[in-house]
Amino acid sequence: MKTKITEMLGIKHPIIQSGMNYAARPPLVAAVSNAGGLGILGALSMRPDDLKEAIAQVRDLTDKPFGVNFLPYHPEVDQMIDVMIDQKVPVASYGRGNPKHIIDRTKASGMLNLPTLGSVKHAIRAEQDGADGAIIQGTEAGGHSSYVSTTVLLPKTVDAVKIPIVAAGGFCDGRGLVAALAFGAEGISMGTRFILTRECTVADSIKRSFQKANENDTIITDKVTGMRCRGLNNQLVRLLETQSRGAKLLSFFKAIPAARTMGREFGVSPWKLLLTGMKMRDAYEMAFNKVGYASFSGSRIKAALENGDEDMGFMPCGQVCGRIDDIPTVKELIERIVAEAEAILEKITPSIRDR
Repeated sequence: MKTKITEMLGIKHPIIQSGMNYAARPPLVAAVSNAGGLGILGALSMRPDDLKEAIAQVRDLTDKPFGVNFLPYHPEVDQMIDVMIDQKVPVASYGRGNPKHIIDRTKASGMLNLPTLGSVKHAIRAEQDGADGAIIQGTEAGGHSSYVSTTVLLPKTVDAVKIPIVAAGGFCDGRGLVAALAFGAEGISMGTRFILTRECTVADSIKRSFQKANENDTIITDKVTGMRCRGLNNQLVRLLETQSRGAKLLSFFKAIPAARTMGREFGVSPWKLLLTGMKMRDAYEMAFNKVGYASFSGSRIKAALENGDEDMGFMPCGQVCGRIDDIPTVKELIERIVAEAEAILEKITPSIRDR
């Protein structure tokens, strides 16, 4: 199972854990890295001091490589990068936007850049800017989602760039890993599958909701974060998707105090928060009236993943939930995926040669 991505990252297996906000906490990150994959710390909602503490917690649990996922338009992004450089984080992970500033700052310290992207043009841009690899995420994935399915987006991206590509969106087992390798990827990234592990700190009630859900129970909505985002269809999503006046007022009035809370938590002025929102609007091609959703969404995701609110919290979840029926340890999961993939490759290679 050696691939370009395992050699580049210094990991044993070509399996990466998505840097999910409020879900990818130190116990999960360390468990993935200890099992031979790459764990990625979800730091979107953290401040620099929080990040430094979380990195220390990860290091207390593992001496293996790991990454940090953060928002390129975080109000304190430069300070976040300072912490990552100071703490010698091996991998920088972030989403859509212009990463040139991030790449220029991190590469000098030897940090590898592995952005998560949802289109061929963004992968080309990331390669031009100096990214070391990219995670390409299809529309099946939970959270912010592409318009294109993984089976179409992945081979097109592999053909368009020379940097190693990791496949995300719809993966949970050895069959998926083999399929991704066949499409030209160097590994897979999983989010929903890693939430349903014992080491993940997501509320047990939310794990049960994921486990009970099938592939038809997720929905893509732009009414929570302001951008296309896939999650479980619950009372909150149905209310916001009705487009009734009441739903609009709910999102508006919840966004205002949420924005104020975010400003206090990040220690920034309302004007700096507004400037951050404007940058996000341009980078993510958002309508101006949806910028406020960004602050609203953080509180709703936290309400679900940390506090277990299944009704009025937002639960990012991929369609692959319909294929998951257990909650193993991370080590058991990764070993099972690798064993399945090796068995499949051993089975199909001779049969192909015999044709």
